[in-house]
Amino acid sequence: MPESSSDSTAWILALDDRLRAAVGERELIHLIEVPTLLEVPLCPYYCRHILVWNDAVLPAMDLAAWLHGQPSQRSRTLAGVFGYQMRRGAKPEYGALLLAGIPARARVTDESACGLPKKPRNWRSAAISCFKQGSDLIPVLDLAHIFAGGLPQIPPQFG
Repeated sequence: MPESSSDSTAWILALDDRLRAAVGERELIHLIEVPTLLEVPLCPYYCRHILVWNDAVLPAMDLAAWLHGQPSQRSRTLAGVFGYQMRRGAKPEYGALLLAGIPARARVTDESACGLPKKPRNWRSAAISCFKQGSDLIPVLDLAHIFAGGLPQIPPQFG
């Protein structure tokens, strides 16, 4: 079926076993199974690793940890490398998100647009829009904002 002007293709990302988010079809550049993550001291709990990809050092963000306000425990780690632009026409930049599963493609229409989920409450800082897939609300990530340091520092909630 041909894509209409109101259809788009997205990648649905499993941020952890509960949280899902999406990015545009062309924003997911590479998927790394069992990435080698290097820890960076004194960094926030949600962005304490880097990985080397194509001779570039990329921040590897655990967006699920940031959204929950606490470090994540992962039984399996994948890393997605994502491309974004700070402004239209700018050279692409790259960052990595830690994922809990292999991304799935989805067709998105204008009619599926909806408001952001109420929980976790931090979605408004990380997403630019949202769509409904079945009964699930899927926020669309603002990668430029996320990787350019636009997320507010959320103190960890231990205990």
